[in-house]
Amino acid sequence: MKSFLSTVILQSKMITRMTVTTQNQRLLSIDLARGLAVVFMIAVHTLEVFASEEVKNSVFGQIIEFLGGPPAAPVFMTLMGFSFIYSRKSKLKPRLLRGFKIFLSGYILNIFRGVLPYTLSTYLKLDIIETFPLEKLNGYTILTMVDILQFAGIALMIMALIQEFKINKFVILFSAFLISMLSPFLWGWTLNIPIVDQIFELFWGDQPIGFSFIDNKIAFPLFPWLSFPLLGMFLGDTMKNTNDQNRVFNHFGIGGILVLLIGVAISYNNTEYHFNDYYHSRQGAMLFMCGFVVFWIYITKIAIDKLPMNKLFELLFKWSKGVTNIYFAQWIIIIWSIAFFGINKSSFATVILLILTFTFISNFINDFIIFRQKKNNIKLTE
Repeated sequence: MKSFLSTVILQSKMITRMTVTTQNQRLLSIDLARGLAVVFMIAVHTLEVFASEEVKNSVFGQIIEFLGGPPAAPVFMTLMGFSFIYSRKSKLKPRLLRGFKIFLSGYILNIFRGVLPYTLSTYLKLDIIETFPLEKLNGYTILTMVDILQFAGIALMIMALIQEFKINKFVILFSAFLISMLSPFLWGWTLNIPIVDQIFELFWGDQPIGFSFIDNKIAFPLFPWLSFPLLGMFLGDTMKNTNDQNRVFNHFGIGGILVLLIGVAISYNNTEYHFNDYYHSRQGAMLFMCGFVVFWIYITKIAIDKLPMNKLFELLFKWSKGVTNIYFAQWIIIIWSIAFFGINKSSFATVILLILTFTFISNFINDFIIFRQKKNNIKLTE
């Protein structure tokens, strides 16, 4: 009897370890994808701001542009929806408040990375101001730009309402599909009422600027970008409610490839139309990116399963957790560095050096913020 009980206890412990390992692998694969997106984000922002046309059009530049595309922002937004399903916070009010704070932080970032350096450059009459398309770009335009933080804040509030009303995951997925298909018909729609149109900008604004790294004033309109967090909610709900995570990940891989290929097929005859300005991607491009993101999640799961844990993985996991800190830091550092390096003037070697430098400084700032947060938490518990 004693032997039997020992066997049962041993098996229970083994099952627990297997469950914990599977859980950790699943979460680590998500962290890996998000951590890689941080690397690609810094690289592509540096390239777009500083690289000369020759560097941007080189094989190196094209690779960085691609890595800063589907594996970056779409991955961030999809994993935001995925992680939302696993969030321990379940009450509506704190979730809405968090979304609103992130929304406001987008305008705070606009001030520090845009309004302040622009105003200072104008006051000092720096030569850089003469390169700006002043008929499209001014202090007010820079302040009211819609970037990923404004979009993320609104998306978080929408997801909070979706979960509050317990909307079926297949309805969520179908909504993501409809948004990706119908968004182009909404872009630029206004009522010519200033305050109302300012709100509409957040949802379907389209104001091309076409200046260097500022392609469009509305970088992340809710339509079509909401498709990604909604897709993430579907994936997260599917993963959370399965007993066979490996099988689900395999389905992600197969499904991702199929959707990706459908997107390529639709875009094939008119690539320029479908891929548009990236921020306003049309039907074929949206299907391509959605499929790529799902397949990318599958790839990162394979990497976690097959490769031994290492220092690089640990660093990427840390960046995954500090993505908001790093996003703030890298943009402020990059924009204020324009005074020293100019816009789109840097050589291949300089761009690589800047990417490494900005990554190092952003990591240092993230570490400092984490250290301060831990120190404050210790004081609160004393």
